[in-house]
Order: sequence, then structure tokens, then C-alpha cells
Amino acid sequence: MGGARIFVLHKKDLIRMGIIALVAIVLVIAALVFLIPGRRTHEQGQTSRFNPGTYSSTILLYDEPVHVRVTVSENEILSIHMTDMADIARTFYPLFEPRMVDLAQEVLRYQTAHIRPQTDYPVTTGILQDAVRSALEMAYAEQ
Repeated sequence: MGGARIFVLHKKDLIRMGIIALVAIVLVIAALVFLIPGRRTHEQGQTSRFNPGTYSSTILLYDEPVHVRVTVSENEILSIHMTDMADIARTFYPLFEPRMVDLAQEVLRYQTAHIRPQTDYPVTTGILQDAVRSALEMAYAEQ
């Protein structure tokens, strides 16, 4: 009983396997094209994300305005910082400056304000994140 084995393949099964293999190849190629970041460049026709410049949003702390300034180029968030924080606001809200530094680092790393920061101060970070989002909304280029 060690002879040759005979396999019977039906035409219908071959066609079905060919279609499944073709769909799998198309899905893999689509995943590579759409999910790998940085494949498109400005020269290849990608439009600008932002209108270059510095945009600001205001937070009121103890009835004193504090400005959150976001500087952007056409396709990148360049810097985020807080200005005009009065001494009384620093006294009553001592966590705002350190949280702003942490948030700015994360936004610059991920290039978006829609992140979930890892922090023990979600309210403070949420207020700052809303201010950054507000400034970025002004910067978004018309598509």
C-alpha cells in the first residue's frame, strides 16, 4: 500500500480557492498602502494640513487670561507653549505649567491633539488639551 496517491480536484474548488487567494492578496496590498505612515510626500500631491503660523487660544484662570500658543508649518505641529500666566494663577493652579509641558511633548510626538495623555490630573490636562485643540482648529487648512 505504499503506492502513489491520487488527488481529485474539482474545477469549482479550484476557482473558489483562486478567488480567496486573490482577495487575500488585494487586502494585504491595501493594508500596506493605507496603513504605513509617511509614504506620501508633499511633492506627490498631498495637500497641506495646516496654514503655517502661530495660533492661540485663551483659558481664564482666576479671571486672568492665559494664552496657549501653537506654532505650525504646512504639515507639522512645531511648538506649543503657554504665555501670560499671572502670578496669582501660578499660585492657585500650580499644575498647569508642568502639565502643559507634558501635553506639548505628547502632541509634538504624535502630531495630533486627539490623544489620551497618561496623567494623574485628567481635569487639568483636559482643559489644556481643549485649548490646544481650539488653536489647532484655527490652523487647519481648507481641504
